[in-house]
Amino acid sequence: MKTKPFLIPTIIILIAGLAFFVRCKTTLKTDSSEIAQFLNKFNNSINEGNADTLMTCFKTDKKTKALVRLINLLAGKKGADGMKPLTTIKLDIDKAEIKNISNDLVNVTIPASFSHATVDDKQSVLILKIYKVAPHELKIIQADARQFLTDYLAYENFVKSKTEAGKVTYSAITLAAFKTADQLKTRYDSVIWFAHLHTQTYFYVIKGKWNIDKDIIRDKDSTIDPYKMGLVNPDLKEIIPAEYDLIHNINGTFTGLVEVEKNNKKGFYNLNGRMVVPVDYDEVFPIEDENNLAVLRTGSDYFYLKKDTTVSEKVDLKISDFFSNIKNLTHSFDLYKNALSVVTEYNSKNNHNAVYIPPSYLVELNMISKWENFKNPLRNVQNVDDDFTHKNYEVKYSGNSKTGDNWLEASFYSIRDYFLGGRSEFYDRKNIVIIDKKQNRVFSKEIETDYSNDEGSGSLGGICDINSIKVLNDSLFEVKSTAVLEVQMYDSTQNITEGAYYHYLSIKKNKLIELPNKRTFGFTKYIKMDDSYLSACYNLLIGVGTYDKRKLKTIDHITPEILKYMKNEIYADYRYQFNDKRWQEIFGDTGLYNRYSNTPNNANVDDSLTVIDKYNINWINHKLKEVKPNTLAAR
Repeated sequence: MKTKPFLIPTIIILIAGLAFFVRCKTTLKTDSSEIAQFLNKFNNSINEGNADTLMTCFKTDKKTKALVRLINLLAGKKGADGMKPLTTIKLDIDKAEIKNISNDLVNVTIPASFSHATVDDKQSVLILKIYKVAPHELKIIQADARQFLTDYLAYENFVKSKTEAGKVTYSAITLAAFKTADQLKTRYDSVIWFAHLHTQTYFYVIKGKWNIDKDIIRDKDSTIDPYKMGLVNPDLKEIIPAEYDLIHNINGTFTGLVEVEKNNKKGFYNLNGRMVVPVDYDEVFPIEDENNLAVLRTGSDYFYLKKDTTVSEKVDLKISDFFSNIKNLTHSFDLYKNALSVVTEYNSKNNHNAVYIPPSYLVELNMISKWENFKNPLRNVQNVDDDFTHKNYEVKYSGNSKTGDNWLEASFYSIRDYFLGGRSEFYDRKNIVIIDKKQNRVFSKEIETDYSNDEGSGSLGGICDINSIKVLNDSLFEVKSTAVLEVQMYDSTQNITEGAYYHYLSIKKNKLIELPNKRTFGFTKYIKMDDSYLSACYNLLIGVGTYDKRKLKTIDHITPEILKYMKNEIYADYRYQFNDKRWQEIFGDTGLYNRYSNTPNNANVDDSLTVIDKYNINWINHKLKEVKPNTLAAR
């Protein structure tokens, strides 16, 4: 947040002026009770807004402008701009750190907080030096308010930007929920969300310390403060005890049920407070089936959750047997409708979004993050853009791809994520779900779709929409999927804007890992090429000038121009120093070349080239009919 221009002179005056010190000489000893009494008097004057009494706490020969401004600020009389301050200042005297400098001089560091109804509080600190000038008389002889004022001015500007830019209109049910949530704070440490089902409101309560950014996405290696989550019904009765790591949205997985998680195990409660499914299962897959609601997995054992919500005996199942019946995985769907079927709001007058905690299986299959913010229909917020607020979220099923012997099957999904603000109206990405029928396991991986320089704002045109998988061995797969590209050809009138991008996925420690690759044509790194790699769909932008003056052409094969780029990209991967300035220019704009240095890179990279690199260079040279014996130098 930029500081507003009219505040800059005031900042300089206040910070420069508030380092005054009056030297006194005394042999009087200061005790802790006197300091506590003095600090309470000082704080009471602040709370009462009494500037005159505050001034008497300072020992100074004259009332400097800097001191007067600080006192007016603390008393809530005038802000740094001379107007009535928007921010409330509170000092936590009880937590003040007192350090003795001498018998009659102490340094006091007082925690301070700034608050406003529309934004979260901000913490700071005010440092005072207090001197005993006479028996039973203490005075402040120095105020180090540099950090205090810097923090205050930043916070005041932030408050102004929020209050001036966006006025909020709350629905009646939201305002009522705020009041009820305040009542519940006598029983719980915090109330973080409330959910509205029809005309009734349910409350997500916390025992312990809660931080959504740290706690909801639990990293097994991270240290978090202990907390437990529960759910309270409209009658303020606890229907889900506060002993869970996460409670999902009401009706999010099944109508009338609430999914809960504890120690990475899942289960369900109904809205009467009865545990319907014990919290014992590793995965829950809702299915479209005549007799059953879901398949439950714990370890290698599978069970059915029947429509009467009873759990069957162990059944002989493999994931490939029911994957095609898993809800939402064989057709496209709009997540926004699901997210707002029951509106769950933040218990905050700063965060106005609706929070969505999706079914766990959609998270585990990489369809959506563990929590998301959606536009809240119960609050009207004017003129506020938020990069992290969804106005829609569409998942499009793109079909599946099977291997020749049918032991592996991959399903592809295109996800278009719409935002209220940000660099682009929407973001595209893809996801692949792989079923390993041999080992009875499922893997999921996000597939990047944008390799341009537009920071993720590019969008697929759909002309070359390709999704396929090829098995290289039992634990290595080649995935070909369309992506937005920005590849300059040697001929400066040709650019590749969209086409096939190759990903190499390996199974390591029962996880699907993408092998590292900086090349646009990744197969030159991992595969000995054959003619099958010459067939590919690419969009070429041809011509010069602005986009509207250039021609878009779709090709279904690799051209000699692309082959030349492909070969030299291998060299660029090893930071080869090209003699040709055009190749220097091309690879200087990619992540392969050292674009930040004008010094030469590697004059020769022959020793770095792998067997596959050398094979592919020779193979490309042969295709270009430019083979020279015993030569691997780039041209």
